[in-house]
Amino acid sequence: MKSADLRLLLQWSSSRRLILVAISAAITWSALIVVSALMLAKVIVAVIELDSETPKLIMQLAAIWLLRISFNPLYEYWCSRTATEIKSQVRNSVTEELPNYQSTSPAYLSALLVKGLNHLDIYLGRFLPQLFISAATPLVIIATIFFLDPLSALICVLTLPLIPVFGALIGKYTADSVQQKWQSLGTLSKYFEDSLRGFITLKIFGRTKSQSDRIAAMGDKYTAETMKVLRISFLSALALELAATISVAVIAVSIGLRLVDDHVTFLASLSILILAPEVYFPLRNAASLFHASADGSQTLAEIRELQAGASARMAQSDKNFAAISRLSWQDWAIEIPGRTQSYLPANTVNSGELFFIVGESGIGKSTFALNLIGAKFEAGLTVGSDQILITPDLCKSWQGVIGWVPQSPQLAPGSIRRQFKLVSSEISDLQITEYLKSVHLDLADLPDGLDSIIGGLAEGGSSASGGQIRKVALARAFASKPRVLVCDEPTADLDGQSGDIVMAQLRSYAHSGAIVICITHDLSVIGATDRTASFGAVIAK
Repeated sequence: MKSADLRLLLQWSSSRRLILVAISAAITWSALIVVSALMLAKVIVAVIELDSETPKLIMQLAAIWLLRISFNPLYEYWCSRTATEIKSQVRNSVTEELPNYQSTSPAYLSALLVKGLNHLDIYLGRFLPQLFISAATPLVIIATIFFLDPLSALICVLTLPLIPVFGALIGKYTADSVQQKWQSLGTLSKYFEDSLRGFITLKIFGRTKSQSDRIAAMGDKYTAETMKVLRISFLSALALELAATISVAVIAVSIGLRLVDDHVTFLASLSILILAPEVYFPLRNAASLFHASADGSQTLAEIRELQAGASARMAQSDKNFAAISRLSWQDWAIEIPGRTQSYLPANTVNSGELFFIVGESGIGKSTFALNLIGAKFEAGLTVGSDQILITPDLCKSWQGVIGWVPQSPQLAPGSIRRQFKLVSSEISDLQITEYLKSVHLDLADLPDGLDSIIGGLAEGGSSASGGQIRKVALARAFASKPRVLVCDEPTADLDGQSGDIVMAQLRSYAHSGAIVICITHDLSVIGATDRTASFGAVIAK
């Protein structure tokens, strides 16, 4: 077991409980093995010597064996139950952090959370408990053998390392094979996902048969990688069995020769011969389970890598944009189908400025706005804030300081009051009214005041006009007090008077210390701006 696996498992409470119980169970199991072996040797000697205490010894041995027989299945059942709990905790911890894994393939996550976590059954339910038994049992038994015959204990100490050495040599190839197997599974999952996404296109062009053949070929490759792991596992079992057999044979020959010369008692010799295989069995069993649990170990490695990537992205996303003072972008050229190439020159907008970007409809203004707010990331367009490049990993923090009013605002279902309560649950009706007045929206024009349904569908639908919806969207944006406000066509659907009031409010909000960027094709509104740029040329004010 890798130390990194242990550190990962300690994150979950069920794992910590499993480890503590596994340590206690390993010590208990070791004691049961020693006591039962010594008792069996006593019974055999008593039977040979016709000892009157034989029936009593047999009863004691039967009680110990009954305890061993009961202990093992109950312990395995408990470990299996705990492994299931750990799997649930791991799955929940990953799904709770899904927003941090946006750059990870959904197909890969599905394979990891379903097939990958199922491999933890053997790893946590059998391999991990066996690992602690492998650490405790040989030490306890060798210590017992040392009191009976130091030479036999020395032979155990010298031959015992053969099993982990052989296991490590073969395990190296197993780990490589399992990693290749996981890569094949990941490729197969992603390929299948892409095929499902493009199924309609494949059907239209008659490519479903060739695509299914490719998926079948990848499935065959995954099967071949799985069989390779199984072949190595069989070789490992054979090598470990051979090493354990030779080691026990050396001890048996040594004891037999010294027993003939009366250098060791019959009871001690018999006890050692019964105990000797138990020295090697836990390690041999753990080595065999290692191959069966290799997929589980790889799953933990994948989870570690996933968490490490998420932690790195979260460290990036923790960058604070609350004190943003400037927003800049590099030269950007965009190809519009059926049009000539449009171009927006590099620029920097400072806090306290009202900046307009103008251009004819369909030239790419809205696409640029979506890149500014982190909703899209077009190739060739670089947006930065105070020397910090805006990337997908920083979206969450960046959008926390952004206010956005799109060309066609979409409000949440419900009343006007609810639109503002979604921004701040503590906002008062008086404050809402003031924000609405700032965009020239009079509650007297609405049938139910703040209770008027303006978003979604009410009975018979909302009767609000496009201009009223835009005013509510603008007022709500002001209420959220963003450091950066981006508006796409802010005066669309508004009459001349309302448009002038909205422009004055945008200018006032910008001069309060915010960055306000508006995008429009209406050149009549740019007179109120501080600076203006257009796709194709810079317009000097």
